Amino acid sequence: MRSHSNNEIGPTGRVDIHSHLIPGIDDGCADVTESIQCIRRLHSAGFVGSFCTPHMWPQLYPQTTPELVSKLTAQLQSQVQRAGLEYGLWPGAELRLFDGVVDWLQAHGVPVLGPSSAVLVDFWEDDWPSYATPALQWLLDQGYRPILAHPERLNCHDQLKQRLKEVEQMGVWLQGNLRCMTGEDGFMADRLVRQLLQENRYQFLALDAHRQSCLESRLNGMQLVVSEFGESTLDQLTQEAPRRCLLDQPA
Repeated sequence: MRSHSNNEIGPTGRVDIHSHLIPGIDDGCADVTESIQCIRRLHSAGFVGSFCTPHMWPQLYPQTTPELVSKLTAQLQSQVQRAGLEYGLWPGAELRLFDGVVDWLQAHGVPVLGPSSAVLVDFWEDDWPSYATPALQWLLDQGYRPILAHPERLNCHDQLKQRLKEVEQMGVWLQGNLRCMTGEDGFMADRLVRQLLQENRYQFLALDAHRQSCLESRLNGMQLVVSEFGESTLDQLTQEAPRRCLLDQPA
């Protein structure tokens, strides 16, 4: 059920649990040069590691499986080391929930985040899909911890408040996107990310960085969190929680 990594990171520094750094696998970094450039910028912004979470969705990316992501993460880690960077990488995925996802997971494996039993998931339907809650429950029943990526960006606005409470009560964790703090993801996301932060309902905040061109706006979101909610909130959600909940390492 659990994957293992020998990656160690220093005693301080942030860990991004949602990134698209692996080159050429999805709509993230186009090549290794861009991946390294992004990692250099992340390191300069105080990050010491990232979970590599490419889109895992057989309809759009049929080749992407947990096995492939683990292989490509290890390759990128070697390239990062050759570039002289001290930066940890762990495999994972942004798993798209869809009708039939449980069968797919049984056939290909569950893409956990690094050495943890947590699974980052998303979906984008206009209404809360009938398969979403059963899929989340299946993961929980199998001993995994689903993390719902960027709930503030989901389209099903009319149902979202109640549905989020329901899945949180089941044991699903929430991950907010830092760019939503900037307003670039729309008014609803801008408002909801602040509401969920105010209510202490996020377990993590993450960059969800795709390309170098969009990285700065996501880093700007960090500064907005600090100015509005305090540096301790940012530290808790980008440093302490990833280490404690996903890496079993002290912050």
